[in-house]
Amino acid sequence: TVGFMSAEKSLILIYGICETPNILWDASKVSTDTRAVNRQYIRLSQAPTDIRIGDRGWLDLMPDQLLQFETNEDIFIFAKEALLSKAHPFSKPLRNALISYLTFVEHRSIELQKIKKNTPSDALFCSPEQICFSAFLPLPHPKIPLTDEAGKFIGAASFDLGFHIGGKTHLISFSDGQFLRKSERELRQKLLKESDRFILTELSKPNDTINMDENFLSGLLSIIPKIADFRDEHDLPHGLYYPAGLNKLNEILE
Repeated sequence: TVGFMSAEKSLILIYGICETPNILWDASKVSTDTRAVNRQYIRLSQAPTDIRIGDRGWLDLMPDQLLQFETNEDIFIFAKEALLSKAHPFSKPLRNALISYLTFVEHRSIELQKIKKNTPSDALFCSPEQICFSAFLPLPHPKIPLTDEAGKFIGAASFDLGFHIGGKTHLISFSDGQFLRKSERELRQKLLKESDRFILTELSKPNDTINMDENFLSGLLSIIPKIADFRDEHDLPHGLYYPAGLNKLNEILE
């Protein structure tokens, strides 16, 4: 039990392009950064129930950076480009998946504004350009480092795309019947044995498209229906700007 609990507590999810997960795993153990989410990995035991595009950590924008943007739409375009930069240039199915998903988010934000337009809310926060920041953050190339009983790194279970929703981490592979190496299969089995926080799914590879692959999105929504209803009634959707003192201000307002 002690071994399981310590393994569960130390689990991290590395996302983006990373050829050396063992180095990042070692760095996470000695890091003084206590945030649940940073630009390279997520401490799963500390992660919020949902990780959204507007959440802090994965891409913080400073006040001086904000001056280059005229609208929230410009900031969302910047966020999309940042997410695509975390996908390996040769991972075309993943890039297609990200483009399809982010295009869906923009379309769905318009629908959610119409559905919820009679809900009392600040006009600033019920525009589609703001609602889209409440969508769940797609995690390209998610990798979960795993250790033996002595705590020594033995490998990382790798997938194509991830989401952290409802306290669970969804890990998606674009397989299309491709052969999975024995070592990779064993790492995935070990991961499932060590923790029940992961949900593994296989989807067909998204096709090349200018905007979005409807078949891919249909498959994605069938395994994670909550993706379509991402607007939170209780929290105002936040953009990617976190000026100093914002938390103190929130505490005063609460």
